Amino acid sequence: MYRERHTLIIYDDLSKQAQAYRQMSLLLRRPPGREAYPGDVFYLHSRLLERAAKLNSLLGEGSMTALPIVET
Repeated sequence: MYRERHTLIIYDDLSKQAQAYRQMSLLLRRPPGREAYPGDVFYLHSRLLERAAKLNSLLGEGSMTALPIVET
């Protein structure tokens, strides 16, 4: 990230990524979790979104904002 800059990251349709991940997991014979999705798909999405941050002056100041889009 550039010094004193702000970044916006838009994740387009995480639900489609979750569906594709579910299909891959079923093909690999991994056990389904809640709502028939593998348990780690929710962990992967949360880890991805936790990368958004506001940086302090030692790290160059600025921010990184995540805007996820999920179809419900």
